[in-house]
Amino acid sequence: MPDMPPALREAARRRRWTPEGLSRLAAALPKVETHLHLDGALSPETVRRLADADPRSPLRGLSVEEIRRKVVVDQPRASLGAVLDAFHAYYPLLRTAEAVELSAYEMIRECARQNILHAEARFAPSLQAAEGFPMEEVLAAALRGLKRGEEDFGVSGGAIICLLRPFSVVDRDANAAMAGLAARFAGRGVVGLDVADAGAGGERLSEYGRWLRDGRAAGLGLTAHAGESPRGGEIEDALEIGVDRIGHGIILRERPDLVKELVRRGTVVEVNPTSNLRTGAVASYRDHPVRAWRDAGLLTTLSTDDPGVFGIDLVHEYEALSRDAGFSAEELVELAWNGVWSLFLPEARRRELAVRFELGAAAALDKS
Repeated sequence: MPDMPPALREAARRRRWTPEGLSRLAAALPKVETHLHLDGALSPETVRRLADADPRSPLRGLSVEEIRRKVVVDQPRASLGAVLDAFHAYYPLLRTAEAVELSAYEMIRECARQNILHAEARFAPSLQAAEGFPMEEVLAAALRGLKRGEEDFGVSGGAIICLLRPFSVVDRDANAAMAGLAARFAGRGVVGLDVADAGAGGERLSEYGRWLRDGRAAGLGLTAHAGESPRGGEIEDALEIGVDRIGHGIILRERPDLVKELVRRGTVVEVNPTSNLRTGAVASYRDHPVRAWRDAGLLTTLSTDDPGVFGIDLVHEYEALSRDAGFSAEELVELAWNGVWSLFLPEARRRELAVRFELGAAAALDKS
């Protein structure tokens, strides 16, 4: 990964930053999303719009505030599984082409508001598939929404297909079908392959290794949810498979040996502070290991995970790290720079975004 441009470092260092200035920088800074679940990005307003169009939905007719109380997790819960319960309230609304396309389009609209240049949206098509709405059409609808959003708002996007653990939730055949779908659409909107966790335990990450390696052979970037909970062996499995990025990785705070290995390999950790707080993985933003990881030389990016479910945006995450984890202006810019160069895009496209980022970050530093 190229070093952050010296001119940006100097611009960030040469002034005394107030909390208000850092907050303005968080809003104005160009950013990217590397860990963003499409089905976790729906705002209560979008959920209401979908519910009012579905005569069978128990959410139909509710106010935005009533829906917010059902679908937004704004306080820590006991576990990842307890947080995932919030999805159950609205997931039935996502099983039509119109709903999936709208969710992708609205996600891009929201990204534009936050000065996000590019967003990688991950989802599991098997969860949204229904009778008469097969997985390939789910993916096609999401890609249409991303494309329409780019045309209207200037924010580009790509899809990451999520395989799912455990097999008791999504079986081997469905996971294999999603992996095959991702490979077929590589270079046609799909940029990566992931393994996500339904919060119910299950098979080791190594059980998904063959599908991930097939994705790599097709030209896809690889990421995996690993180390979000204290389950053993996940980071080791991810390293053995050879993923490019690791989602969450909280268990690394107890494994300095693995941190050193990730640094050596240049593996990126996708950091999602509010998500980790709401699932009970960390006690506070100050307690999050991202500060120690950065100081150890670990490459990290900053994302929202499920901004609709958590009632946050990416600006909020940058503000949280500056306010509660002591991140300087220079370090905030560095996080965003890392994000650009961690995207699952051809190098030429990353370079284009890096040029846009450098210009936008210089302006943000000057005006904040």
